[in-house]
Amino acid sequence: MKHDLWRDAEIAETLGIRLPQVQALRTDAQAVRLTRGRGVIDLAIGECLCELFKEDRLLQLGYSRQVDYIRERMGLPRRTMFEWKELAEGLRTRRLLRQAVVAGVVTPRKALTVLPVAQGEEEGYWIRAAMTATVLELRQAVRAAGREPGGDTFETETIWLKMTAEQQDVLDAAIAAARETLGLGAERWKCLEAISQEWLGTCGALVPDEPGAEGAPAPAPQPMDADAWRAELEERTAAITRQLRAIDEAFFVIQEERPCDGDARALDARLQRLLEARRSYDEAFGPLADEIVYGRAWEELGYGSLEEYCRERLGMGARTVRGRAWLQGKISALPELGEALYSGRLTYSKALLVARHATPHDLEERIAAAAATTCQQTEREGTEEEDRQNREAGVRRLWGPQDAVRTVTDAILSAQAAWEGIHGEPADAGQALALVAAYFLKVHEEHHPGQSMPRERREVLMRDGGT
Repeated sequence: MKHDLWRDAEIAETLGIRLPQVQALRTDAQAVRLTRGRGVIDLAIGECLCELFKEDRLLQLGYSRQVDYIRERMGLPRRTMFEWKELAEGLRTRRLLRQAVVAGVVTPRKALTVLPVAQGEEEGYWIRAAMTATVLELRQAVRAAGREPGGDTFETETIWLKMTAEQQDVLDAAIAAARETLGLGAERWKCLEAISQEWLGTCGALVPDEPGAEGAPAPAPQPMDADAWRAELEERTAAITRQLRAIDEAFFVIQEERPCDGDARALDARLQRLLEARRSYDEAFGPLADEIVYGRAWEELGYGSLEEYCRERLGMGARTVRGRAWLQGKISALPELGEALYSGRLTYSKALLVARHATPHDLEERIAAAAATTCQQTEREGTEEEDRQNREAGVRRLWGPQDAVRTVTDAILSAQAAWEGIHGEPADAGQALALVAAYFLKVHEEHHPGQSMPRERREVLMRDGGT
């Protein structure tokens, strides 16, 4: 370890930069190498999915919906499936751009951005642009060409509110009423957005010009332990070697024009091999994500924010990198969780759900329960447990796509302004959201008199997630 630190110190002195910058550059180089390899794996998975989703091949595997397969069999968010499919289908007719992604000189995110314009004689021009320009610059250029950029990312945002149990009851009742219109399977953030839009339709003019809603505070940077860093470095070297072998597997799939000749079970088996390759990537990337987020390597490299670094340098969403860094911290504290994830016993989505509430005393029990049930059931049970804990603590967590959270925030600010205008005193954010929810319930009852479902049935549907 002393040799490594001396070497880094010599590099810092030679280049005239600080030692943390040298360490950040080392982390960045390894992270970029890994993410470039991940593009090959993602493209290979996308091409297999395109073949698997043809005709009745999913039915042969016992799945009726693409979303069910991607969540339960692959253990990944459905938005990831749509991105992979869009990438694979778009690159099928853009051979030069496809080769650039496979070679790692263009990230999948940049490729998705220029898909609408990288066609015919213009393909080469947009490949050169993607190799040098930022994602934001590419989006502006695509719009300047009269098209909308592809591959819009699903970045989410979280806000925390103080809410009493009575206020949360009003909000839950409004969510249940919104599901009667949107569908009993509607996600919670969609219901919150609809509730907020109803209020803004009447009181939207009260939204202040300069909103100041605050979200959860960012975690504080953690100091680096020299011995632990050396151990992680040695472990990461072995993980990177496994990840490079995984990329070879992806190249094997990429080079086949018609993999498996439409055999559903063979396609499924190949997807499982690619997922194993992706787990190797994830194992190597975890410690790097931890250094990027909590070590603030992006700051040492001169980027204005973590979002900018992840988008432009890694071609990934900041939420994805934050989530992986958070999970790495849980794995460090609970090594059995990492063993279950990397062995394939738990999918990535289930590992995140288990890590949310697991302790050393009940970890094995939670892993066994998650491995024996569906991802949806695991998520439902985790959400219910989190809701109970938050209710006892008098807080409420709201999350969703950034535009949906912005709508909810605007409704809260508008309700606060309305309350202060009527009562002459300020209202906290939780009280304001309860006011928005109560207004939605009133409007819903006026438009559907006597049609609201009985309280007992609503409670059952809320308890069982609409099923």
